[in-house]
Amino acid sequence: MVESSRAKINFIKLTSQELSTKIALLVSNKDRVIFWKTSPRYFEGKASAFEVKDRISLILERVGIPIRVMNETICLNFTLNEIDYYLRGKVVDQIEDNPKIKIELEEHCFRVEKRTRERLLAYPVYEIYAYLKFQRKSKPNVIFLHKTEQKSQDFFSEIDGLQKNKIASMSKDLDTTEDEDLIGFRVEDLSSNGLSFFASVKEKEMVLDELQGAPFSLVLNFEMQVFNLLEANIVYKMNYINAQFMGVPMYKVGINFKHSPSLKRKIEEVSGITIDLLDYQKEFEEFIKNE
Repeated sequence: MVESSRAKINFIKLTSQELSTKIALLVSNKDRVIFWKTSPRYFEGKASAFEVKDRISLILERVGIPIRVMNETICLNFTLNEIDYYLRGKVVDQIEDNPKIKIELEEHCFRVEKRTRERLLAYPVYEIYAYLKFQRKSKPNVIFLHKTEQKSQDFFSEIDGLQKNKIASMSKDLDTTEDEDLIGFRVEDLSSNGLSFFASVKEKEMVLDELQGAPFSLVLNFEMQVFNLLEANIVYKMNYINAQFMGVPMYKVGINFKHSPSLKRKIEEVSGITIDLLDYQKEFEEFIKNE
């Protein structure tokens, strides 16, 4: 067992055979891979293929902001069966205007053994909603989602003025101008600096895509306690098809925001668990320097 410098995280080295098996499964699932040169600027891709010669090479289809990383050594992070894996590799092929990059992986890959819990599984136990403002392009709407009850692909629904005022009364940050409106999502999982939810294709295209790449603020309603969350950023938007949504294509959306001590206390209070705020990507950067 190889342990990082901090007692809360163990980085456990995989064998070559274990690494081969994990990469094959990663590609088979077309799973998401986070990669970065220097934290906290992260990018994402989808594992699309791999090759095995002297070393394993992983081919990613890039998502989000394109960057030039040819001949650069980068760090990678992926999750399989709720276990996180970290490794490094060198980008050996990147063609301009081509969404794919090829990464020759280093020999060692590490599984993370977590000693504390960081996230609360919110749905369906807790009533937690995230609201944010957006620039309106059509007639007034308040988008408030109960996705498990929807019967069609159009998830936009109008809410009457009284309910809109009730939602806006939770926080002055939800006051809107004539050019703004509100959107709300039921939270799937939550930590003191991040959350995830599901969004329809229309919600992604009309609202979330417009927010990509720039910080924004959002309001969290955690069973009638309100939290104003700052410096929010969308970190991923992944295709998701699940029977829960009756076969309708959806996106699972991940958002990070500035750590909220009061939200951390609330999560610990209602769940009875202690959560720790750990930056695993940064921890891996520090750990691998000494390898």
